[in-house]
Amino acid sequence: MEDGIEVIFNLPFNIPVTNVVIMSWIAMAVIILWAWASTRNLKLVPTGLQKTAETVVEGITNFVVGIIGPDGKKFAPYLGTVALFLAISNTVGALFMSELTNGIIGPSTRGIAIPVALAVMTILLTIGAGIQKKGLLGFFKSLFEPIWILFPFKILEFFIKPLSLSMRLFGNILGAYILMEMIITNIPIIFPSLACLYFDLFDGLLQVFVFVLLSSLYIAEEVEVKEEE
Repeated sequence: MEDGIEVIFNLPFNIPVTNVVIMSWIAMAVIILWAWASTRNLKLVPTGLQKTAETVVEGITNFVVGIIGPDGKKFAPYLGTVALFLAISNTVGALFMSELTNGIIGPSTRGIAIPVALAVMTILLTIGAGIQKKGLLGFFKSLFEPIWILFPFKILEFFIKPLSLSMRLFGNILGAYILMEMIITNIPIIFPSLACLYFDLFDGLLQVFVFVLLSSLYIAEEVEVKEEE
């Protein structure tokens, strides 16, 4: 079954722009506009959008710090941005019924490129956290601990972790998207509306939680190793 990914137009040098790319741009635009609207008239006693933004930021920061520790505050902005981006991207199907858009509009994470890009950024941040904590030489030495024979397995982890992150996100979102398309095509409108609550909302938000949780654990693993030493 087709995943609904289509080329909408081409940039100079014949660079294709798909509907998945456009949906990711929309998600980024929503985050930027929300951040701007929430901070343009800051007040000592927050109200409206400012209060909502502060609640979201505080909640994400506390979650990340609870897993990583005090150093988690440095990584909360990145992980929080990823969480907001994924929350919008994964649940967009709940806002636009596919039968009204010919299946063109849907979660941008149903394409493999975005999950892979986010996973690669996360593992690079994880490696950077280790280098920052122990130094370049110390980080390299830690790859041979507690015994040198573990070195190839620790190197392999830097490939397995982003692969696991990206495939889990991609597989779940694409699977939910395909199931919703099948339900919409073969079952009356009432059931798709109910199924949407699970496949587009619950499952989409669950994948956000899993992605951020695992990313935090990967970073915490590096930070905790350094602190124990």
